[in-house]
Amino acid sequence: MGNVDLNDIRLFVAVVQAGSFSKAADLANIPKSRLSRRISRLEAELGTALMDRSKRGVLLNEVGEQFYQRAQEMMQAAQTAVNSVQGKLDTPGGLLRLSVSTEVGRGFLMLHLAEYMRRYPDVLLEIEINNKKVNMIQDGIDIALRLGLPEGDNVVARKLTDIELGLFAAESYLQRAGRPKSPHELHGHALLNKYDGPEWRFTCKQHSVHIQGGNKLNSNDANLLGQMVSDGAGIALLPCFDNMLREGWVRLMPEWAVDTVPLYLVYYKNRGSVPTVRSMADFLLEKFGRR
Repeated sequence: MGNVDLNDIRLFVAVVQAGSFSKAADLANIPKSRLSRRISRLEAELGTALMDRSKRGVLLNEVGEQFYQRAQEMMQAAQTAVNSVQGKLDTPGGLLRLSVSTEVGRGFLMLHLAEYMRRYPDVLLEIEINNKKVNMIQDGIDIALRLGLPEGDNVVARKLTDIELGLFAAESYLQRAGRPKSPHELHGHALLNKYDGPEWRFTCKQHSVHIQGGNKLNSNDANLLGQMVSDGAGIALLPCFDNMLREGWVRLMPEWAVDTVPLYLVYYKNRGSVPTVRSMADFLLEKFGRR
């Protein structure tokens, strides 16, 4: 193409479509004299005149007609290319990696994944379910769902909800070991504790009691503790997700309040505008908002 400036071709098409230099200059918001010089430069680079100029407007010669057709096609192709990229950037697609704790994964996330996948069919989900503290950069995580306020200046933490906790035991265990009526009576029971979870702190009518849980079992997996409750192994402090509560469980001392645990959606600041990350963040906020 030699030294031909593609912007000069764009201006040439604008002049032809406007019908005159004056109107094209107004539409392009540039001086008419400058526009005229740009078209003259284009003709000089091509080595031929493209149009005749008169007070009535512009009239393309035979070479100008052919050049205009090809130039118009080029501009349309360029716009199509730009639109395809912008459309791709605006549409959620590609790999999205999530990290989520076991209880949140089972108690909430898995209930809505199918809907998300139907809504965003071009997104490939990769979900890591564990209770370890992940390094989002090193592990390549786009979004993490974590209990408690995360640390770090370069992350965005959006609170989804406060998770309610309850004290649960199986009827079979209570028949064998007795039913505690107050937190003080827990000392004589088998306590199953989530060691990376909240403290066992109970409040009733401005009276607070702190209990050291885990005298029989400590684990970082609430699902394991739930199974132990079902098997009659003891009493556990567990999230009150509907699909984690099992038949045969009894909620103990509901009049004694337990501190809720905040659940946060976390992603890095420079990832928040990525359509795939934004789609999942908005989806989860929508679902927790309904709850």
